[in-house]
Amino acid sequence: MKRVVVLSLAATSLLAACATETVPACRAPQPHEMAAFAAIISHNETAVSQTLAPSALRNAFIRRDPLLRAWVWGAPGQTEGTLVGMLSQPPLCIIDDPRVAATETVRQVLVYPQANFSRVAPPAETPLVDAPPPYGSAMRDYLSCRFEQTAEGWKLSDMCGYVMPATETGS
Repeated sequence: MKRVVVLSLAATSLLAACATETVPACRAPQPHEMAAFAAIISHNETAVSQTLAPSALRNAFIRRDPLLRAWVWGAPGQTEGTLVGMLSQPPLCIIDDPRVAATETVRQVLVYPQANFSRVAPPAETPLVDAPPPYGSAMRDYLSCRFEQTAEGWKLSDMCGYVMPATETGS
C-alpha cells in the first residue's frame, strides 16, 4: 500500500511539474504585425497609414505630426530609442503580452530584437510565475504594441506605446 501512495505522489508531482508554465518562447511576427513593422522600417508613410487603425493617432500620422514622427523615425542618424531603431534589429522575437488578455478585438504583443531577448530574458525553464514578462526596459530592450481588429483586419492601434500629448483647452 505504501508503494502505491509513493508512486501516486511521484506521478502527481511529475504532472504538476509538466503543467508549470515557463518563460514564453519567441514566435515570428504574424502577417499583420510584419506588415506594420516592415512599413515602419522602410519609411513607407502610405503603408504605415494603411497598417494603423482608424483613430486620432492615425490622423496625426497622416498630418505628419513632428512628435509622432520623432517617436517612429527619430532624427537623421539618430534612431536609438525609436520604433525604427528597435524594429531594424532582426530577427524579431514576439511574445503575446500576458498583462493584457487577448480578445477577439485586441491583441497586445511584446516585440524584442532577438539579441535583446536573449540578453534580458530569464532561462527558458524559469517558471512564469517567478519571472513574468516584460523583460528589460521599454524602448531599450522591447516594444509593447497593441493591435485592434477593424473592418479591414488587424491594425496597429498605438504605434507601439506612443502617447498623444494632451491638448490644452481654452479657459
